[in-house]
Amino acid sequence: MTIPLDRLYHYIDNIAQEIYGDRVIIYRFFPHGSKNINDLNNIHSSDTWADKNVFPLLWCHDQEPLNFEHYQQNIRTGSGTWIEILRSLNLSSKPKNLNYRKNIFEKNLLLHSEKRSQNITKYYEANELIPVYYWSHAVIALDWFRYANHVTQSAHSSKTFLIYNRAWSGTREYRLKFSEMLIRSDLQNLCRTSINPVEPELNIHYELHKFNNPAWRPDCALENFFPTSTAHSHYSADFDMEDYESTDIEVVLETLFDDSRLHLTEKSLRPVACGQPFILAATQGSLEYLRSYGFKTFGHIWDERYDLIEDPQERLIAIVDLMKQISNWTPTVREKKLSEAQMIADYNKQHFFSKDFFDLIINELKTNLTLAFDQLDQCNNYVKWVDTWTQLFSFDKVKHFLQNSNDTKEPNQVGAEHSLRIAKEKLLRLTKL
Repeated sequence: MTIPLDRLYHYIDNIAQEIYGDRVIIYRFFPHGSKNINDLNNIHSSDTWADKNVFPLLWCHDQEPLNFEHYQQNIRTGSGTWIEILRSLNLSSKPKNLNYRKNIFEKNLLLHSEKRSQNITKYYEANELIPVYYWSHAVIALDWFRYANHVTQSAHSSKTFLIYNRAWSGTREYRLKFSEMLIRSDLQNLCRTSINPVEPELNIHYELHKFNNPAWRPDCALENFFPTSTAHSHYSADFDMEDYESTDIEVVLETLFDDSRLHLTEKSLRPVACGQPFILAATQGSLEYLRSYGFKTFGHIWDERYDLIEDPQERLIAIVDLMKQISNWTPTVREKKLSEAQMIADYNKQHFFSKDFFDLIINELKTNLTLAFDQLDQCNNYVKWVDTWTQLFSFDKVKHFLQNSNDTKEPNQVGAEHSLRIAKEKLLRLTKL
């Protein structure tokens, strides 16, 4: 399944240019979902070296949770004749974290999708990037699940809980302990779910895995109690209506759980789009995060205090305890409560596909981008850029390289003179203010 996410980044490109009033160079990871810094590149193949030096740069890290430490170690290093010339003149600078390209602006912009994040604090403190928040997965989910709005469900429930449980590496290790807790609570037969003993990204069995959090290591053979998952990596980008028609409540296993951040992906919005009541296994306060975007949750129908628990192990226990409570409902109570929950699910689906929700997400993006561009205008690299390139033009090896370079993706005489001229013009306007 090919997911054309570049359409999203072209849309963001249009919004950014409309707000800024000029070109903005958009960088995104491709393949989408990659964590490799070498896969973070600009979306327009027509962007020249000069373009990248005179226009603002917007780095899009909005699909995956941020990881400041990872990109402190895994930096992008340049190569080629031009880089070697700069190194020989002691004028090359080592890339810093995600911000591997410097230009006439002092900072670049970082588009992300998480709140309450130490990573954002670290990027602020590094003083290299201006973070810009928006709920990217809401926009993505509206596209991925759009056909759910046109499906008429025919309920024939055979299981109480629907649980998608495929990958378990990294921040998702808790899913293995959750599966074990279902077994210990004798809930596995009430669940439409599966388990993947071999992590698809690492190609390793969980018994051989070195856990980041040892508390999440299961103590029993999970594959003896659950069928093996055959879901592909893109499964969270799709929906199976049979799964929803044959279950009552989805228990969403989010990407982040044992964490302090708020970062909800399309997984949380899939039951919303499909009109299904849900329990949300995510970080503390995630239900309130959903409510802040106009959704309703189920606190007057079942106990949602699990969402307030800071300790992740206690939160997971509370979620399983809630599932046990639901499984013990009498038929009369079950019918009443599920009917009430369905009314909320119907409201959430209508809100999700409404123009009001889309406008809420996009207006938040526009507001935060506007604030970021205002910050960008207050900081610049004009003086340093003019000084550096005035100095570079004095070296024979630089002049020879620029005069003989015809590649617009690399420095050449025309591009270098253009970027220097733009920097001087901006500096002159600044001094006249």
